[in-house]
Amino acid sequence: MELDEKQSLVAPCGIPCGLCELHLAKDDPKLREYFLARGVPAERIPCPGCRASGGDCPIHPGPCATCECVQAKGHTFCHECGDFPCVKLHPAADRAEVLPHNLKVYNLCTIERRGLDRFLAKAAESKARYYKGKMVIGSGPQLG
Repeated sequence: MELDEKQSLVAPCGIPCGLCELHLAKDDPKLREYFLARGVPAERIPCPGCRASGGDCPIHPGPCATCECVQAKGHTFCHECGDFPCVKLHPAADRAEVLPHNLKVYNLCTIERRGLDRFLAKAAESKARYYKGKMVIGSGPQLG
C-alpha cells in the first residue's frame, strides 16, 4: 500500500503518530519542554513517527518488535497478517490511562473495514473518547 504523508503518520500497529504529543512537539514549545524535563533527549524531539524512525520511538527502550515484525512480513499494517490479532496487540491495564496501546486493535479494525482516510478523519475523536470519555455500558465511551 502506498501511503501519502498524512497516512504515513499511522504506525503499523494502528497508533496515529500524527496525534502523538512527541510528534506534535514540533509545533509546540511547551510540549518540547515537557519532554525535555522528563529526560527525552533534545535530538529525539520531535518524533518523526514510527515509520520514519523505523520503529525507534523516543520513549520506547530499543526497537519496536511490532514494527520489526510488520516489516519482516512485508505488511503495511498488522491487520494484514494471518496472525492478527497477536499478543503484541493484546490490551493491558498497565499504563492504560497514559498510553494509547489499548486502541491498537480497534484502530486496525477501523482501518481495515473503513479505510485509512476515514480512520484518520475520526482518529482525534477516538483518542478523546479513550482518554476523556465516560464509559456507558452498551454504548461505549461518551464525550461531554
